[in-house]
Amino acid sequence: MSPRTAIITGAASGIGRECTRMLLAAGCSVVAIDLKAEAVQAAFPDAGDALRALSADIGDIARLRETVDRAVAMLGGVDALLHFAAIWTGKTWDETEPDEWERVLRINVTGTFFLARYVAEKMIPNGRGAIVLTASDSAKVGGVAGGPAYVASKGAVIGLTHSLAKALGPKGIRVNAVNPGVVRTPMTAAWPAAVKDKAIELTPLGRLAEPDDIASVACFLASEQAKFVTGEVVEVNGGFYFD
Repeated sequence: MSPRTAIITGAASGIGRECTRMLLAAGCSVVAIDLKAEAVQAAFPDAGDALRALSADIGDIARLRETVDRAVAMLGGVDALLHFAAIWTGKTWDETEPDEWERVLRINVTGTFFLARYVAEKMIPNGRGAIVLTASDSAKVGGVAGGPAYVASKGAVIGLTHSLAKALGPKGIRVNAVNPGVVRTPMTAAWPAAVKDKAIELTPLGRLAEPDDIASVACFLASEQAKFVTGEVVEVNGGFYFD
């Protein structure tokens, strides 16, 4: 059974859009968050009252609680958070400056933590809920095209998943993450063809992931079918590993 109400970030494109589509099709009421609410509305022009769109920057930590409050008020409660919003940088170790490093970690780590915290606080009175975060195989292999700031941020998400699962489990809240390999999304569209070809070569299933490959696993983790799964970082990569 899918959650009845969900907050989804990064909902205008890529994995977040596919996850939004799947949950709407399953009868879930969704607050979809992206930098521009109009981009979400354009992606789902026929969603009707089941979808509410909010503009928010996950890196604007001071406003995150307000964003969560608004989202939960729209839904009348929240069963699940599925968090896909993030930024990517391909700057190498010798190109990365402090401002870039801090920007990536502010959005991908600090924003992720406080978003999850504020949503969890809304779930605790009901004694149940599911949170699904998004890590990356780059944290395991040292990067594919992403630089050290991105890799470090996604490694931190893995740690957060374990920490939050341990802390929130006794309160009835499950916390898991998906760990995608290389996915065909707007983020990877500009990657060099050679990088993507090499990823395909190293993937036993012989292709890059499509957004729905990842979204379907995220929706499962948010559902009652995964009611005894928490603290897991689920690999969704077609068998992609470096030699």
